[in-house]
Amino acid sequence: MTGRLEKLVAQSPAPEVTAHRLDRLREDPVARDIIDRLSPDALTGLVRIIGTSRFLYHALCRHPDSITLIGQPFDPEAPTHDEINNIADLRRYKYRELLKITWMDLADVCGYEEILSALSHLADIVIRNAGRLAGSSKVSVANRPLNEQLVLFALGKLGAYELNYSSDVDLIFVCANLDGDAGLQLQEAAVNYIRRFTRLLEEQTEEGFLYRVDLKLRPWGKSGPLALTVNDTEQYYEASTEAWERFAWLRARRVDGPDNIGTELLDRLKPFVFRRTLSAQDLQRFLRIKTDMADARTRQGCWNVKVGDGGIRDIEFFVQILQLINGARFPVLRGTGTLTALDALVLCGLMEGDEQQQIRDSYLFLRRLENRLQIMDERQTQDLPEDTGERLFLARSLGFTGTSDEETLARFENTLHAHRQTARQYFERIRLEENQFV
Repeated sequence: MTGRLEKLVAQSPAPEVTAHRLDRLREDPVARDIIDRLSPDALTGLVRIIGTSRFLYHALCRHPDSITLIGQPFDPEAPTHDEINNIADLRRYKYRELLKITWMDLADVCGYEEILSALSHLADIVIRNAGRLAGSSKVSVANRPLNEQLVLFALGKLGAYELNYSSDVDLIFVCANLDGDAGLQLQEAAVNYIRRFTRLLEEQTEEGFLYRVDLKLRPWGKSGPLALTVNDTEQYYEASTEAWERFAWLRARRVDGPDNIGTELLDRLKPFVFRRTLSAQDLQRFLRIKTDMADARTRQGCWNVKVGDGGIRDIEFFVQILQLINGARFPVLRGTGTLTALDALVLCGLMEGDEQQQIRDSYLFLRRLENRLQIMDERQTQDLPEDTGERLFLARSLGFTGTSDEETLARFENTLHAHRQTARQYFERIRLEENQFV
């Protein structure tokens, strides 16, 4: 190992583990030849990646030629159809592009909001290609292809362009309005397609998987049809009194399918999401959600960066409450993303610029922490480890340093405490006063 490599390994979160992985990787002649020809920046990126992510290290062992991708930024506009002819191609594409995004993340070459956006754009591309491979254009109903009559919405973090490294994708399918037998045929075709599509995304192989799919946010949840028409969807929400469903559709955007159907439904649902008047019952439902959140996190064991006290959900809930209450007056507040909503709140005079910056900094720190937890093993986890060694690894992976391990860990803990305080502070500001939230 050269002096430069030894220095890079020593700076990694777990030097012994990194050195072992690098030695194992270099046992492959293809990998060794590529590594020996890497630029200094790419070599730094390689050591950071294999030292932080076990699952990407194994991916590089299986496909050492992918090492050449390190140092290349992810480009959501790059064409993909020519290289994706089957589901195996799509899995390889996902992990090759994820490698690029991880390099961007660990090399700190852009703002962290760009990492969240890149992860979301990658999911969009994979989902659309999975739909193509599942045959959405090969099935016809009423002399029209299914993909011209079925629209797919993303909700949650994907809908907000703020996806994690390992997260469920919250999806809802909606059909065009067809009457009689044609309508029944369309729904049957849609259900069969959705099942094929979901299997493709969730299938686990030695190469990994694409995405876990969550369809439970649809009308009536697990007991509801996999797809409803535009009219039936609108009628369901017109009768809904569930406050959480307004939060869900606040982050909805079309991912695939005809734009006209997607736009029509989102326009129809605006009165449901952004009501012009709020009753006392509406406000009490919002407060009940807040109370339930506070009660649930007191039952947690180790601290959870997503739903724990002073976690991501505290900030998201604060921002979304302001969007729901003020979105009817200020259309600029109807965007799906947390970060874009923060900018809009300042434009509307509902938040001071220094408050926006404080919340933004804390939100992005917590999201980086969440992704560091998930990037290790591609596991859907948000629990902060209690083991000191694991927390030290996490701190070093986030760039914290010190003259001793204790100092490094203390700097991480102090920074985390400050950002948790910010999240908790704004969550606690949500209260009922003179029939409005302040």
